[in-house]
Amino acid sequence: MTTESGTTPTAGARRTVEEVDRRYRSTLATAPVLDAAAGLLDAWWNTATEHGTDMTGYQGGEWADRLAVIALEMVTRQVREPRPSTPEEATALLDAVVARLGERGITTARDVLYVPLPRTESTPAWGAFTPQRLAITLNIASGWDLVIDQPRSPVVELVGRCDESGIDTVLDLAIAVNTGAYGNVFA
Repeated sequence: MTTESGTTPTAGARRTVEEVDRRYRSTLATAPVLDAAAGLLDAWWNTATEHGTDMTGYQGGEWADRLAVIALEMVTRQVREPRPSTPEEATALLDAVVARLGERGITTARDVLYVPLPRTESTPAWGAFTPQRLAITLNIASGWDLVIDQPRSPVVELVGRCDESGIDTVLDLAIAVNTGAYGNVFA
């Protein structure tokens, strides 16, 4: 994918950022966030090379992981705004989520401040007693979250633009989680 600056991050930078996001952070980042962080990581690597630092074999090193965490945190801060500031704005955005899911052939409805996704054959068996549905919700303080459709659910924060322009990438990630691509993210 291409970053906002119009560059395509290297596969090595993207892989490092994605691995770090899953290993060290309690959030899941959308593809544009991962691409932007990988682009930043590439820029740092290029700058180091320009200053005479040999970057051969940078992948997998501890310092590369640390820089990837910093890149992810910097990009995360940028995508936190704008986000809904009132329950009414959050409700309107969740209604837009329902509409976008409908465009994808997924039938659901908003339930107060969350949108449950239908279980699939490969949806992990999360839930306290019986397998429950995954739901997308909004936290006015931080943005998108995934929860289990049950009382007192654990929460997994999704990092992505929290406005209409970010809905599709959030849905891509939520649907991937719902079909088991990330395993049980609540475990």
